[in-house]
Amino acid sequence: MVQMKRLITSLILIGLVLTGCSKSTVAPPPPVTAPTAPQITQKPAWETQWETTVAEAKKEGKVVVYTLWSSAARGALTTGFKNKYGIDVEFTPFSRGSDFIAKIQAEQRAGLYLADVFGAGATTLISTMKPAGLLGDVEPILILPEVKDPKVWRDNKFPYLDEGRTTIGIIGMVLPTLVVNNTMIKDGEITSVKDILKPEYKDKITLNDPTVPGSGNAIIAMMADWLWNEQEAMDFLKALLKNGAVVERDNRTGVEWVARGKYPIGVGPHTESLAQFISMGSPLSIPNIKEPPNGTASSGGLAIPTKFANPNAAKVFMNWMLSKEGQSIFATTYLNPSRRIDASTEGIDPIFIPKPGQKIFWDEERTIKGKGRIMAATKAIIEAAQ
Repeated sequence: MVQMKRLITSLILIGLVLTGCSKSTVAPPPPVTAPTAPQITQKPAWETQWETTVAEAKKEGKVVVYTLWSSAARGALTTGFKNKYGIDVEFTPFSRGSDFIAKIQAEQRAGLYLADVFGAGATTLISTMKPAGLLGDVEPILILPEVKDPKVWRDNKFPYLDEGRTTIGIIGMVLPTLVVNNTMIKDGEITSVKDILKPEYKDKITLNDPTVPGSGNAIIAMMADWLWNEQEAMDFLKALLKNGAVVERDNRTGVEWVARGKYPIGVGPHTESLAQFISMGSPLSIPNIKEPPNGTASSGGLAIPTKFANPNAAKVFMNWMLSKEGQSIFATTYLNPSRRIDASTEGIDPIFIPKPGQKIFWDEERTIKGKGRIMAATKAIIEAAQ
């Protein structure tokens, strides 16, 4: 009887254990979750700002640009900007920086702000217009990330030419110190700029006038501020004049004289004229000299006034002008390389494009302002020589 009770108790315990095990193996039902709302991606702040600016610019309908740029560049930029945004570009061209400045000053004295953008030489903008209080701060109107990214610009540096950030240098061109007629001056014959002071080159040299803004002034200023010092640069100029160098103010004539062999050596050749004569097959070469060249923005200075006629159109044009598209259009029609390294160089002569690792004396505010001082110094020397 006792054994029977123990057997029954054991069977009951075994049943309970088996029942517990079977319950533990049953997976609980999955929890019921509420459906998630779709994620909404918020636009970056710059994109919203850009869309608003473009919409307002289209209402303004045009941007007004005062410039010294070539007709080819003006035409291509007008078409490119109109196709992109449907906004007109009204260019007011000038042939001389002095006329450019006089018009702006006259307008502002009358309380008129008719221009939105300035395109001129760096010397005109920094040495004259900035001290006169005619330029505004560029940085606040730059919106596009592809424009503000320093990696797309030469030397990983956005190309401001001054500390106040009023002027941008959009051209990054190597300015040849010398040009020669290669049918008269052989390759390797001139290896230093001071070689042209040798007696065999007497009366064979033309110098782009250094007493006015331009390539001749830029070369002498580079010698004074970077290459040597001011005294040595002035001594070089005196020796050059003593060796019969002829000073020529007309940019095209100076290059043409070298191309025709009238003066087989040119100092400070005008780059736009040089590019045109080379493209026509003229026998012109840049001698490989030991002295590093000047790097310049030339006429590729970009700035804005203190007040706009069309503020939103001005912002859109400036950002587009500094984009890869805008810089490619400008560079390939102006035949000068952009400071933007991803811009097209199609059709630009390699002599103007910086080579990898090449030592170049790039213009900056100090050297640009120094060009005015060099103009006065060279004028005194040339007048004395004459």
